[in-house]
Amino acid sequence: HEEAIVSFNKTLALIPEDHETWYIRGNALGSIERYDAAIASFDKSLDIKPDDNDAWFGRGDALLSLERYEAAIASYDSALALKPNSHQAWYNRGNALVYLGQNEEAIASFEKALVLKPK
Repeated sequence: HEEAIVSFNKTLALIPEDHETWYIRGNALGSIERYDAAIASFDKSLDIKPDDNDAWFGRGDALLSLERYEAAIASYDSALALKPNSHQAWYNRGNALVYLGQNEEAIASFEKALVLKPK
């Protein structure tokens, strides 16, 4: 993934407004557990295209990995505002809520995920 990140950096040096490359770079950074850098990359993508639900979701996952649960929930909420039928966003939102001890709200999120993808 490091080689890919180098390639993304070269592309972004030439085309810094390419939100998709910022998003993919964020995923690559997250996959090697460089979560703070991933969040920064997702943020750049969202600065360019604020209605990218995938970038909001990736940002939420990186924040969840850093145990920044409130911020993760806010990112999942932004993703869900754009794509309310994302079962994975509802599920991950539920996980963040469990870590915060907000079990009733977590159950509601898990139930929404199950309605969208029963099995």
